[in-house]
Amino acid sequence: MSAHDTERVERSRSARTIRALAVPIVLVWVAIAALTNILVPQLEVVGAARSVGLNAPDAPSTMAMRHIGQVFDEFNSDSAAMIVLEGDQPLGDDAHRFYDTLVKRLAEDTKHVEHIQDFWGDPLTAGGSQSKDGKAALVQVYLAGNQGEALSNQSVDAVREIVASVPPPPGVKAYVTGAAPLITDNFEVGSEGTEKVTGITFLVIAVMLLVVYRSLITMLLMLVTVLIELAAARGIVAALAHYGVIGLSTYSTNLLTLLAIAAGTDYGIFIVGRYHEARSRGMDREAAYHDMFRGTVHVIVGSGLTIAGAVACLHFTRLPYFQTLGIPAAIGVLVTLLAALTLGPAVLTIGSRFGLLEPKRNPRAPRWRRIGTAIVRWPGPILVVSCLIALVGLLASRVTRQATTAGPTCRIRHRPTSGTPPPPATSRKPGSTPSC
Repeated sequence: MSAHDTERVERSRSARTIRALAVPIVLVWVAIAALTNILVPQLEVVGAARSVGLNAPDAPSTMAMRHIGQVFDEFNSDSAAMIVLEGDQPLGDDAHRFYDTLVKRLAEDTKHVEHIQDFWGDPLTAGGSQSKDGKAALVQVYLAGNQGEALSNQSVDAVREIVASVPPPPGVKAYVTGAAPLITDNFEVGSEGTEKVTGITFLVIAVMLLVVYRSLITMLLMLVTVLIELAAARGIVAALAHYGVIGLSTYSTNLLTLLAIAAGTDYGIFIVGRYHEARSRGMDREAAYHDMFRGTVHVIVGSGLTIAGAVACLHFTRLPYFQTLGIPAAIGVLVTLLAALTLGPAVLTIGSRFGLLEPKRNPRAPRWRRIGTAIVRWPGPILVVSCLIALVGLLASRVTRQATTAGPTCRIRHRPTSGTPPPPATSRKPGSTPSC
């Protein structure tokens, strides 16, 4: 490109401002990311402390359950756990003494336990909560806090601690199961898996960037930029939730993290890719920067607002755990969008001054031209092949089997008495609610 053409590149005021204040902009974003993660607990910790209930409070079933509890003056929440006793032989007096001790310990914990349906402890109703072979019995415990709330999760943990603290007689085992423990396990497993998923995601992104740009420095600069954007988004959302402005759940924290990584990486690729294209056309570094800014800002803004608007619509759903996905995820995407529009060009400016972000290959390589030509020339066959590839994935998903009913084996071995509902599906956390 000639010098005259280079001079004609549009230089907007915002682009000039970001380029002139590149270092302060980077420092401001680093400070935001650092302070929000130092002064406020981590997002997962805040999510566990501020977790909202999962059931819609105006659902007829939820209202009916609460009405029953209030009329009989038994409980005020929708959280319930089932304690199952199983013996190698028919449960005898030692199992009853163990059961009575459990019920007594549970009744003493009035903070976490609202009501105990002590049917097995009453000879009149014992047969209704015992299996036909006499080797299994159950007791239902109503817990404080609605399912999914922090208090409910704490109540589940308290019940598990009580059950684990009472030694059972030989040949007898006790398990904690039910809807509330299952949800608590899901939350705990989801929180534990966030770090692993985040690490694997960054590893895949690093390999992809290294293959595409063939530059270790370019890959590292882009990853650092995405990390700062992610830390800022997580920190700001955690601060808002910590001070009670918004609610959170495990689902919202996981979705926010993945959305921020995906959006930050995409916007970084837009910026660096457009800069490389301009440099390959012969523009100097400053002209390439302005060409990049002019060609990507509207794309980034449109993409970010589309994603933020889409996830924000979840706030209008009735289920609370969908509602908590909307606002936190939208705020996280907007923070990532703002960082991409300011931090991304600032990092590019600083890196280009030291020659760190120069293209290592021609972005207009012949293979991409050949691919584009083939798509234009044979759109029908290529569409058919693409659909066949997608169909293979769909067919493969149909042959998979989910072990959603692998837990409740106890109720299969010990048939309940007539009219007694079987215990709910057990969660799979070792040591607390395995299949009995």
